Amino acid sequence: LMKMLHIVCGKMLEGEILAMFKKVGIKGYTIISGVGGSGVTGTVPDANHSADHDAQTNTLFMVALGYEATFLPQIVVALKELRAKHIQGHDDREIPLKVFLQPCEIII
Repeated sequence: LMKMLHIVCGKMLEGEILAMFKKVGIKGYTIISGVGGSGVTGTVPDANHSADHDAQTNTLFMVALGYEATFLPQIVVALKELRAKHIQGHDDREIPLKVFLQPCEIII
């Protein structure tokens, strides 16, 4: 059974997520930049509002895990380490990093 991993992060974490993908051997993924929204880390404007807000936008990574699901424990450990690294000195405020895992089925 395939899984779909969704990683929503602040633009500034994008490079670290990509480096982690390379480290654990993930070659296939989708990136959607300029994602806006509202949540515990605040309101993020969407990319259509202003180029000045680029540093505040989020990035969405989507990774379909078939045989790569064996990488999942490594991915989770790497993401927890990334979160821990950024939470230090952040006054226990939320950092812009959320990870979701859902069942995934290819229909076409």
